[in-house]
Amino acid sequence: MSSKELKSPYEIMQSMVEILNAQYSTHKEKKAGIIQFYFSHKNQEWICYVKADENHLELCVGTADSPTVTLRCDFYHWLDLSSGKLNPVWGMITRKLKFEGQISFFKTLPKLGFNIDIKDKNDTHTDFEKNAVKNRKPPQSVIIINASPRSSNGYTKQFVSRFAEGIHEAGANVEEIYLSKLRIKTCTGCWHCWIKENGCIFDGKDDFYELFEKVNHADMIVYALPLYVDGMPSILKNYFDRSVRRVYPYICSDTKKMRHPRRVDRKNQTMVVFSICGFQDKTQFKALEAHFRAIAHNFHIPLIETIYRSGAMFLFNNPFSFKQQTEILENMKKAGTELILTGKINQKTKRKIEQKITDKKEFIKMTNYFWFDKITNQKDTNDY
Repeated sequence: MSSKELKSPYEIMQSMVEILNAQYSTHKEKKAGIIQFYFSHKNQEWICYVKADENHLELCVGTADSPTVTLRCDFYHWLDLSSGKLNPVWGMITRKLKFEGQISFFKTLPKLGFNIDIKDKNDTHTDFEKNAVKNRKPPQSVIIINASPRSSNGYTKQFVSRFAEGIHEAGANVEEIYLSKLRIKTCTGCWHCWIKENGCIFDGKDDFYELFEKVNHADMIVYALPLYVDGMPSILKNYFDRSVRRVYPYICSDTKKMRHPRRVDRKNQTMVVFSICGFQDKTQFKALEAHFRAIAHNFHIPLIETIYRSGAMFLFNNPFSFKQQTEILENMKKAGTELILTGKINQKTKRKIEQKITDKKEFIKMTNYFWFDKITNQKDTNDY
């Protein structure tokens, strides 16, 4: 039976015995005997017993001859008892549990414990994560991942190319990578990259591993993207799905929010997000920002800056916005320089980039005219 299907009480008991057997060899109170169970579950009776010797435990279906101890109860009450949620004395007082024979023989079973030592899987919430700007070193290498499905033909490119100029002029090496130009197969959720030593099943069959290694060696990663259906384009989401190998599958709670411990030993990397959208107001980016902040936490990469430019298409396709367009692009370059030199973007620079470009009424009118023209004249999508 698949682990995803609803199991019977017998199958649940078999799983429990397998877990207990893993701990039984080192259990101090093991001895030979039989524990007989009569379970009631959904108007059915389930009868089984656990046979113990000095080597292992075995689950058998049916009734045993001369059991050492017998337990009659609802199956859910047994689960509460075995997990420590139900005190055995209180269970007897309330008649949820009915014992016959040597109750002390239950000590033969180890306590169901799942503690493992993963201290070597370091998940320390470092000072750098707590305050990446204060504990920073000027980044020497920056990777810009342009996640626009339209690649260099998209509006994202027009903004981020100026940003890259500023980064370069500040003395950092910068490389812009177009996700849409890479062959990155869709994550299958097979967990191979978590369980096996040799990585993803697609390693050597697409371009992801080379990109993964390049990103891991960068001091700063800039994610540049258009807003698609209130979030990131699918090619970027798939990139993050494939990047889960950055962390171990184990779960830790070193911070207020649980996460996976770091596998990629890179403790001084930062993340920046630049995004555009076709709507006028910045509130459209709220879901995207929440998603990126969760990714930053889980991947141990502090998100140090965000830049959101709404109305991007309007800005480039409305001739009356030329002055604002020029100012915004100039400040994108300035922002790149400030980010490298100080670790932050000056608020005045950021306000100029994110400035309101027109009133709501004019925005709707001009945007609808733009699309009406494209639809009516059936213009090629590469023309805009």
